[in-house]
Amino acid sequence: MRANGSRRAGVGVLLLTSVLVAGSGCAPKVRLDLPVGAGTPLADVAAAEQAARASCQTHAAVTADLRLSGRIDGERVRGTLQIGVARDALRLEGLAPFGAPVFILTARPGEAVLLLPRDTAVAHGTSAAELLDAVVGVSLDPADLLAIVSGCGVATWTVTGGATFGDAWTRLDLDGGRTLWLRTAAGGTPVLMAAQDARWRIEYTRTDAGWPSAIRLRPAAGTAVGRTDAVLALEGPEAMAALPEGALDVAIPSEARALTLADLRRSRGLTER
Repeated sequence: MRANGSRRAGVGVLLLTSVLVAGSGCAPKVRLDLPVGAGTPLADVAAAEQAARASCQTHAAVTADLRLSGRIDGERVRGTLQIGVARDALRLEGLAPFGAPVFILTARPGEAVLLLPRDTAVAHGTSAAELLDAVVGVSLDPADLLAIVSGCGVATWTVTGGATFGDAWTRLDLDGGRTLWLRTAAGGTPVLMAAQDARWRIEYTRTDAGWPSAIRLRPAAGTAVGRTDAVLALEGPEAMAALPEGALDVAIPSEARALTLADLRRSRGLTER
């Protein structure tokens, strides 16, 4: 009986990690060749910081559709996600071409719920990062996702220095060993194009300081946070003062099977094999 439950949990997690194989179109390519080396010490740190913050849509909440392609923890994925995210709350749905969503994940401070409607299963955790890490090996909290989708790369930051690389690239060094990269087009102003912390490297496709059109998420060099290299095409982003009322509500069927974090991690191991 236990083995059957684990096998069924594996089916649910496989549905989640594959999202929807029949998704429409392919996400755009996002690949930046960032400079290497020490560069030249940045002469005007304040101006570079101002340009970086101008590129960052610092809104209280954002809703958007994300067309996903690539790999998450080694699993090939392609599909559409709907996201509503604030600094401390999140709703994330994996859409299917028809019928119920593949999954619904909601999180608020101290509580997170993952519902697999097609497998009639549910898991509870203390945070979105905890559940995402258990299912797909990607530990991101609402503040992380808000910063990524908004074009900021990383959440709240303080500049500690920087460097330039010719006329095109500027690196801003941040607290906590994080970095931002700005690119200056000919005759243009610097625009934030990439960010990195101890876990992730985020790259953007964008033409100005408005919303990015596509986002690439992959592990930082030398880390072991999972075999992830995913591109998210951003569609219909909307800034909001707060998430809509009821956005964090999830109707859990009375017959839903309870999955533990251990179930999710074990099922993830099965899908990887």
